[in-house]
Amino acid sequence: VAIAAAGGIEVLISLARDGNEGQKEEAAGALWNLAYNDDNRVAIAAAGGIEVFMSLVRDGNEMQKGRAAAVLANLADNNDHKVAIAAAGGIEVLVSLARDGNEGQKEEAAGALWNLAINDDLKVAIAAAGGIEVLIALARHGSEGQKDCAAGALWNLAVNDDNEAAIAAAGGVEVLVSLARDGNERQKERAAGALWNLSDNDDNSVAIAAAGGVEVLISLARDGTERQKELAAGALSNMIEVASGTHEGVVEAGGVAVLSSLTQEASASDDCKLAAAIALVYLASSCPDLAADDTCLSLLLSRLDQPEENGWRRDSINALLALATSSSACAEQWHRVGGVAALQALARETAEEGVERQAERCDEALVSLGVRRVRRRTAA
Repeated sequence: VAIAAAGGIEVLISLARDGNEGQKEEAAGALWNLAYNDDNRVAIAAAGGIEVFMSLVRDGNEMQKGRAAAVLANLADNNDHKVAIAAAGGIEVLVSLARDGNEGQKEEAAGALWNLAINDDLKVAIAAAGGIEVLIALARHGSEGQKDCAAGALWNLAVNDDNEAAIAAAGGVEVLVSLARDGNERQKERAAGALWNLSDNDDNSVAIAAAGGVEVLISLARDGTERQKELAAGALSNMIEVASGTHEGVVEAGGVAVLSSLTQEASASDDCKLAAAIALVYLASSCPDLAADDTCLSLLLSRLDQPEENGWRRDSINALLALATSSSACAEQWHRVGGVAALQALARETAEEGVERQAERCDEALVSLGVRRVRRRTAA
């Protein structure tokens, strides 16, 4: 902060642009550290830093390229800077550096791509520039730091339907399952996050299971860090929902006990408990021998009174409707936990909002539970 207040940012950018080779290196290193601060990031960009560091990444010496990529990675933590870096040709340059640079450059470039990939448009651009294949190669054979950054970038890139398919087609599922099993703690977390996003696709869920992912995710859900447990439970929830063939594998691998434990684990996050409960409810809806307990139903029902957040309310509704219309549904239990009243309220809400298909599904669920359909108001 003191350096910035004294006009140091402008001086350092001038050196990084016009100094001799050594001065450019040292200035880039200093700005790398300064760019960890939010206000400094804005000041560096305002002083023309993005263009200077793009020039160094493209045409500098080996040290300058690595440090400039590191500065861009920090600058890309700002949404406006993401767009500016991309507009300056940064995606193509960073993908190239992640593919062909030295070990340090590859890591810093992958870190920059990780931050850039938060932006929806840049997800597409990174894929179009060949970034998915480059990042998968780093996640497979890179250094520890390269694997960390590549897994994080793939996690972000997988929040896109086309990228989900492309990552799987490039062998990403097997690489990520391997990292989730054998990586360090950061790699396990990021790989599990990527698998959660990938598992939103039916074919990917099947591929994850075929690669041994069910066992790996159950192991993380049982023994991982709190964040790893949450991400693993989310991935298992998706897999159970979209790929019915995974149900048997989850049961055989002891997943029911692990997921049940998570729903009641005091230290587990709310999202972790909810993901585990959704998984168990989907299992119960397709496996008559598995009953969803009151805790699971109550966790999902509690989301119906809350605003949508990251799809949790939608996913809870879909899981509840799947269970209510299955042979596993127990009307007495649904009445006991307030589920029937909640479905009636949801049927009215969705009908009033004009979401007819959702209202019809609620009515079907109520009939399955032996309850009358909700009477609708009709236009005069």
